[in-house]
Amino acid sequence: MPDHDTLTALLRDWAVVRGDQEAVVFATNPIDAAGDQCLTYAELDRTARRVAALLHLHADPGDRVLLLNEPGLGFVAAFFGCVYAGMIAVPTPPPGGHRSHQARLAGIARDAGVKVALSEQAGLDAVQEWAHDAGLDTMACLAVDGALPPAEQWADPGTTNAESLVFLQYTSGSTGDPKGVMVDHGNVRANTEVFCQVTGATSTTRFGGWLPTFHDFGLIGLLLTPLCLGTTTVLMSPLAFVKRPYAWLRLLDRHRVNLTAAPNFAFDLCVRAVTEAQAAGIDLSPVTRVLNGSEPIHAATQQAFIERFRPHGLDPAAMLPSYGLAEATLAVSCTDRRRGMVVTGVDAYQLGLGLFAPARPEAGTEEHTRLVVSCGAARDGVVVVDPVKCEILPDGRIGEIWVRGPHVTRGYWNRPDATRAVFGATSDRGGGYMRTGDLGTIHDGQLYVTGRIKEVLIVRGQNLYPQDLEATVRAAHPALARGVGAAFTVPTPDEEIVIVQECRAHALEDMTPSGLAAEIRSAIRRDFGVAVGGVVLVRPSQVRRTTSGKIQRGLTRELFTKDELTALHEDLTPAMRARYRDSPA
Repeated sequence: MPDHDTLTALLRDWAVVRGDQEAVVFATNPIDAAGDQCLTYAELDRTARRVAALLHLHADPGDRVLLLNEPGLGFVAAFFGCVYAGMIAVPTPPPGGHRSHQARLAGIARDAGVKVALSEQAGLDAVQEWAHDAGLDTMACLAVDGALPPAEQWADPGTTNAESLVFLQYTSGSTGDPKGVMVDHGNVRANTEVFCQVTGATSTTRFGGWLPTFHDFGLIGLLLTPLCLGTTTVLMSPLAFVKRPYAWLRLLDRHRVNLTAAPNFAFDLCVRAVTEAQAAGIDLSPVTRVLNGSEPIHAATQQAFIERFRPHGLDPAAMLPSYGLAEATLAVSCTDRRRGMVVTGVDAYQLGLGLFAPARPEAGTEEHTRLVVSCGAARDGVVVVDPVKCEILPDGRIGEIWVRGPHVTRGYWNRPDATRAVFGATSDRGGGYMRTGDLGTIHDGQLYVTGRIKEVLIVRGQNLYPQDLEATVRAAHPALARGVGAAFTVPTPDEEIVIVQECRAHALEDMTPSGLAAEIRSAIRRDFGVAVGGVVLVRPSQVRRTTSGKIQRGLTRELFTKDELTALHEDLTPAMRARYRDSPA
């Protein structure tokens, strides 16, 4: 990678050195080459200059620009147009969908103080209507595929340097309180170096996948990193993956992709939904790195994906559990391909007490064992800390994961209090750390992520991880296996567990809803030794998830307490029903 301080200088160099090479390919139809659209490095440079010239007519360097593009090359043009203009991109999904999404989008626009919104011509009317309804009439709404000035009208602002902000990455939060992570040019360069160190990617690695480019995993992992390396990335729409999961695999085969990435649910979906006929002829042998991250990683899912697609050339060593977050730009750790996936069985009871103790291989202990997947070696700058005492913990103790290094961002946009709380933390061995809010441990040099501090369920002195309870529920009955669930606690006044679980009504032919709720209670008591206060069965897609697929347990909890879930069946203890359902006398 050339030694440039900014993305602008780097891409301008690639436009000269690798002008005819494919930079970004977008597959409008992942299974058919006829739908492929492409930008070479020279075309990307020219398009970015044209969009930047348009932006200069409406805003100034340093202003924020909202990116409301549909998946495709329009987003690429909009993002790098902002980069060339010296403006700060704010990637978000377009304003379709539910009212809550539109409200969150308006909150982001107001928090960032955006001057311009960019979209495609086809979606411009919808963007203008949303902006008017949101009271954002002063925001200019422009199309990146409309009439653009010639590239020669672009003028380098001349003020961009390594500390200039490139974009604001808004994290998944509540509708009224979005926080924008500030990512600068230096962070992007440093993240590229860390990403290559932990994954082994090089300038000859072909990237590709379906992750949304408004999310950090897709934007940085599958777009910015390959372009910084001067290689090719091949993208497709997330909706195309959800509709036809096999299309992702066809894309990897057709474009001989070497590195791809997805959250855990995507691998489970492929195992369940890709038929033999759809998989016929797919060759995954060129895929040497398949990163799994962004949500809890399940060993069973990883293994099932390997077994399902090994006959299609998938190398088991290619499956690489990883860990990262927006506040660190993206990359923190990744499984070493040479070592392969590391799975450790730990004592579930000890895990609840904050100890990472490998389970003893004795008969009858299997149901008390939790399989935990390593996210790779704990690099320099990654430590596990007692979140209260701020002391670094010895290996095998569970605490908060802290990270430091040049890839760690500077904080949240216009949020000095939140920035002070998260960034620049000091431990007993020095400062400059960023608090991730994630729980984990280091064992045999490997980093294990066990949960989120705010999501840990504390029941009668025992720490329970919601993803473990949710996995037990899915395994309790075939009607639950394909649904998403959310586990959380509510006060009654004691903290009691609530399970909200999706199930398919037609799958209940051999089981009544009350019987299914009893199966869930029994499974949780068997595996964790605790009682469940409430079981709520809902239809598919009722459990809220973020755009990257993370379960929104806090939002689901709020909907439960407000009685705003549309339930197929609800089974609550008398105390819970009295507090959250019965009307006051």
